[in-house]
Amino acid sequence: MNKPYFTTILLFMVTVCQFIMYVELQGAEAVPGNDKDSDINVSAQGPAIFFEKPDFNFGKIFKGQKIEHIYEFENRGKDVLNIGKVKPSCGCTAAILTNNTIPPGETGAIKATFNSSTLSGNVTKSISVISNDPEHPSYKLSISGEIIEEVSIKPKNIDFGSVPLGEKRNKTVTIKSQTTPDFKIKKIISSKPFINVSMAEEKDGEYVISIALEHNPEIGRFSGGIYLETNSQRQKKVTIPFFGEMVGDITTYPKKIYYGFVTKGKELTHKLFVKINKDNIKILDIKTSPDYVSAEIVEEGEKDDHHYLIEVTLHAEAIAGKIGGLLELHTNSMIQPVVIIPLMGEIEEG
Repeated sequence: MNKPYFTTILLFMVTVCQFIMYVELQGAEAVPGNDKDSDINVSAQGPAIFFEKPDFNFGKIFKGQKIEHIYEFENRGKDVLNIGKVKPSCGCTAAILTNNTIPPGETGAIKATFNSSTLSGNVTKSISVISNDPEHPSYKLSISGEIIEEVSIKPKNIDFGSVPLGEKRNKTVTIKSQTTPDFKIKKIISSKPFINVSMAEEKDGEYVISIALEHNPEIGRFSGGIYLETNSQRQKKVTIPFFGEMVGDITTYPKKIYYGFVTKGKELTHKLFVKINKDNIKILDIKTSPDYVSAEIVEEGEKDDHHYLIEVTLHAEAIAGKIGGLLELHTNSMIQPVVIIPLMGEIEEG
């Protein structure tokens, strides 16, 4: 066979192969399962929720103002859309204004009410719309903006920290209006009798308030608020939270021991950390109840880090039912001769 003839045959065969491959590719593209547009059409056979404007920004508002907004939506699917629930995050409430059942091509509306009374600064909250849309079973809406405080408070809360029993502690708060030139504080009230509040200074509408922890006879955490009445039209009432802890000669962590639900016959040990806050204070004895609970000191730190580490063991012979026991630390402290730690949990039959 001569060379020109062989070249012609080879070119013919290549052309035929390319044609066959082209026909097969065209056929594959015609299959509905491989077509992107076809996929969209298939998914659109069910309900399809659509919000043209799912995000709403209210701009700037003053603390305490309420904002209402209506989100409109459409069922762009081929089946009935059922709205099961509307779940807002904190700071707002939401309700469906229209029917929960939206036929294809019809529209609905959801009303959101945003309350700014407990918020400040730049905020963003969300609303989840739960429906039977297979593509968007939980559709997220958002409401955002900036909340301006008409009455500025620095700091916004008072943390007294850990205060030894009988010790006094003082804090100050600066209060002024952002917009009212003749701003006045008309009344100040403390929610706790051991917190004394007084006006320390006032100049050009800016107030400095003294908040003094005088004496709390009880050991443990405390909290409350300083309540102010002002001449502000937007924030007539202002609350300044306060909190702290009165500590004695001994502090325990945790305050109670919780074993949870324990299968009968299982032994379980929890640790109790005992911090000694005063020199020469010691644990003299440890008592436990019921008798299937025992305690043992496994570590004692001295000098600047005086502490005890105690292992409290729930033994295998514990009977079924609620534990309801006590751990008693007997000490040489005058104010805490006995420190009681509740033991809680429940023993279940195996």
